[in-house]
Amino acid sequence: MAPENERFVRWQKIAIDQLSYALNLVFTLTIATLGYCFVLLKDREFTPGSSARCAMLLSLSALAFSAICGLACVLNRLRDFRATAKRARNAPDAPAQDELRGVGGITWGLFYAQVFSFALGIAAIAITLLLTYGGKLR
Repeated sequence: MAPENERFVRWQKIAIDQLSYALNLVFTLTIATLGYCFVLLKDREFTPGSSARCAMLLSLSALAFSAICGLACVLNRLRDFRATAKRARNAPDAPAQDELRGVGGITWGLFYAQVFSFALGIAAIAITLLLTYGGKLR
């Protein structure tokens, strides 16, 4: 194997690993934040006003969407790995290279959607908490 190819394979593995770490981290934080939101909703002393309720609903929606995108991204990556393995062993039912590129593009699209909706959910829960408990900062 040529040195340039070895470097490419090594960096490609690092990129795949980093994507996995980031995907898992955001997915874990999303589920934890959703849990926190539901604990807040169970608290009798948590009485948000109408604006804070809207922000809370936005947060729950964005975090739920983030979790769905994260799960879809994981499943899509598994499909990608399986298809790549078929292609590597020259299986007769292996997908075309263009199809594999499309699956990889879907992975990145889902990952970006997951991160964006997670950030939106975090911002909305922060707004909810500031609107509800911001008066205590005086």
